Amino acid sequence: MRSTVDAIIDAATKATDGRYASLRFGDVTAVDGGLISVALAGASVGNIPVISTYTPTVGDRVWLLSQGSIMVALGATTKEA
Repeated sequence: MRSTVDAIIDAATKATDGRYASLRFGDVTAVDGGLISVALAGASVGNIPVISTYTPTVGDRVWLLSQGSIMVALGATTKEA
C-alpha cells in the first residue's frame, strides 16, 4: 500500500513535470576547496558546491538540495538524521 507522502510526491512531480526541488542526505567522502564528494544512496557523487557559510569535513552528514541534475550542500546535520 502506498503512503500518503508517496502519493503527494507523485502528484507534485506530475504537476511540475519533475521540476521540483528535494532535500536529501549524503555523507561527505572528500573535500576539494568549495566542492565536496558524497556517498548518496550507495553511489559516490562529486563536484557538489557548498554554501559559503558551511565548511565541510570528511565524515559530515550533509543536507543536499537538488533539482534535476543540480545539487548543492546546505550544511551539516547529525549522524542520526
